[in-house]
Amino acid sequence: MKLLEKLKSLFRKPAPAGKQQEAAQAGEKPERLKKTCKKCGKTFSYDPAWEFIPNYCKDCKQQFAREKEEKQRAGAPRKIRRKCRECGKFFTFPSTIPHYPNYCPNCRKAHQQAMKAKYTSKAGKQK
Repeated sequence: MKLLEKLKSLFRKPAPAGKQQEAAQAGEKPERLKKTCKKCGKTFSYDPAWEFIPNYCKDCKQQFAREKEEKQRAGAPRKIRRKCRECGKFFTFPSTIPHYPNYCPNCRKAHQQAMKAKYTSKAGKQK
């Protein structure tokens, strides 16, 4: 194992951590690198501290998501299965609804109740 770790450290790219730490201490923003989108060719910036380097710009990623949703909507109405962003459980919903949910019904209800409680208490204090 020690030999493998030595080889990994030998071939690993040096991280620009020194520059990032200096910039953080000076109150500056860390240096961002630029890359071109594989689809449209537009240049976009990314943070070298990220675990991955993106291949597509934000606009192209959004377009991919829209196209995927349009493909899902095409055809006969059916049930779509998704994983809840909050609790991680799977839930189903019909493909005929105008907006596809990201949260299961239980998490959605809990979130709505929390938002109501948050904003009704503020409205009561202002009056």
